Amino acid sequence: MSLVIHEQRKPQMQPFYWVITFEMHVLGLLLSLVLTMGPLILLYLWNHVWSWISLAAIPAGIFMGAKLFRSLKGQVWNNTHLDEYLLYEDHVEYERWDPESKDSFKGSLWLGDVKEIYYGRYIFSFSYAYKKSKMSETLPMAELMPVLYLVGTGEQGDRTVAIPFTDPMDANRWLGVIGRRDLPIYLTSIIVQDLADESVADVLREDEDLEQTAFDGNIERQYRPYLDRLLQESDEERELTEEELNQLEYEMKLYQYEEALQKRRSAFRGTGLLAWLVFPVQFGIAFWLTRAAEQGTVDPEQMLYPILLLGLFSILFFVLVKWMRWLQILIFPGVTFITFVFLDFSEVETDPSYQMSSMLLAMTMLSLPVVTLIYLGIRHMRKGRDIKNLPPIPEPCQPVSQTNDAGVRPENHLSTRT
Repeated sequence: MSLVIHEQRKPQMQPFYWVITFEMHVLGLLLSLVLTMGPLILLYLWNHVWSWISLAAIPAGIFMGAKLFRSLKGQVWNNTHLDEYLLYEDHVEYERWDPESKDSFKGSLWLGDVKEIYYGRYIFSFSYAYKKSKMSETLPMAELMPVLYLVGTGEQGDRTVAIPFTDPMDANRWLGVIGRRDLPIYLTSIIVQDLADESVADVLREDEDLEQTAFDGNIERQYRPYLDRLLQESDEERELTEEELNQLEYEMKLYQYEEALQKRRSAFRGTGLLAWLVFPVQFGIAFWLTRAAEQGTVDPEQMLYPILLLGLFSILFFVLVKWMRWLQILIFPGVTFITFVFLDFSEVETDPSYQMSSMLLAMTMLSLPVVTLIYLGIRHMRKGRDIKNLPPIPEPCQPVSQTNDAGVRPENHLSTRT
């Protein structure tokens, strides 16, 4: 039995990003547990009308928990079910996983059946999470990485095995073994979206910029000048057609739209200056209530004032945010609690100011279910406003080339798209 010469596996997420991903899901699941069980515990300990109202937060907690659990389950699956390619002396074995069906597909290709080799690029999405980096280092969301296409003959015609890499040196090691068979090696500028598509071989052969080369030990040393030459020819010798100009305009608009959506995923950025100003105003009124209790003009054990203060200002907060995100449910009571800590520094429990500040802090800690209900209500009311403030979804300009079966546009070459 022949031994494995080289193996190529899809990398696992870097520990830092995996821990962050796992912790954020766990924190979200804990929040959903609070929303689900908290109202029941509150009702058991404090039989009040507000406790009954807080029961409305239970469906939101169940919904949030179910979505986060499915997301975490998917993240764990993606990080443990990794595509694998094994190179033996006479054949290649591989196992691919389908994230949709959760099924694996195993296959092999005898090197004696390989008649063509193509070397190009594929899009490695979320590459920053799989590369070691410094805390202050900025990495792109996606990168173009090397890929080898082995085109061989089979019982039902030509078939292609695409082997993606995350390090060009690994591609050189594989070619060092496969290239000994004097097979034709081609450099291609086409980016294939679905590497498992059966029509990849036909798509690669249609590349007008194909260039045959001979492996000299470092395929990148040949591929980079090839790309530079294509870019130079594109810039100097050929003007873009109207169709390509329209396509570039559409892709730019699509990029701007996706960038705007990316910004909206940030709850802190989406809060906005006006909403942040709610907290100092709220603190000022709370401070006035504390001093009024100290002077005897307000009953420090009266819950009405803290409830009204938190209720009205939570409504104001969610009305003023630029766009609404789930994390803002925690931001409001969290920042409120931190600011209320500085209302009074008295240590005498019988002082009215101490009692009022303690009441405000207690109401803040118990406000999460009510804040969640307010968030859901205002989110529903301002849904049209948030959608209106989104940039319009770009529509493809006409004429736009249709994609083929392999998920690539015929003109989508690296010579014009980098």
